[in-house]
Amino acid sequence: MQDYEKRPVVVIVGAGFGGITAARRLARSNIQVLLIDRTNHHVFQPLLYQTATAALAPSDIASPIRGIVRCQLNTTVIMGEVTGVDRVRRMVTVRETGEFGYDCLILATGAGYSWFGHDEWEAHATVLKSLEDAEAIKLRLLSAFEWAESRTSTTKIERLMTFVVVGGGPTGVELAGAIAELRPV
Repeated sequence: MQDYEKRPVVVIVGAGFGGITAARRLARSNIQVLLIDRTNHHVFQPLLYQTATAALAPSDIASPIRGIVRCQLNTTVIMGEVTGVDRVRRMVTVRETGEFGYDCLILATGAGYSWFGHDEWEAHATVLKSLEDAEAIKLRLLSAFEWAESRTSTTKIERLMTFVVVGGGPTGVELAGAIAELRPV
C-alpha cells in the first residue's frame, strides 16, 4: 500500500453506471482509485423488470464489481456504506470500516424516487432499483398467479390479476408490458 500514499487518490462512491464508467476511465492513470459501494455487484438496471417478471435470473443482469475492475491494478473495491464526507479534511467515512482520504471525490450514488407529490404512496409501493426489489416484485407477481389459479370466484381472480404500475418511464412501461404478457387472456 505504499503506492497508495504516493499517488493521488480518487474515491468513487457508487458502482452503478456512473461509478463504473469513472473507474474504467481512470484505469490507466497514475492514480489510486478506491471504489466504494453498498453491494458487491453492479446491476444492469434497464433489465430489472425482466428479473421482476421471472424472464431473467438475477445473475443474468448483475456482475461482481471486483470482476468488472479485476484488470485495473490501480483500483481497490470496498463494500460498505458511506455515512459521511468531510470536505475540509478530504475524508469519506464508511460504516464499520473507517475513514479514507481522497484528493478527488466522485459521488455517483444514483437517484431517488419521485412520488409525483404523493409521498404517501411510498408506504404501499415496491420500487424497482435493486435485485432485492426485483425479487420482491417477482414474489408478489408469481404468488398472485398461484393464488388466482386455485380460485373459483371471477371477482377474486380479477382482483388477484390486477396490477398497478406507477410511472410511465422506460422501466414502468417495460414492466407493465411484461406483466401483460404473463397474464392469461
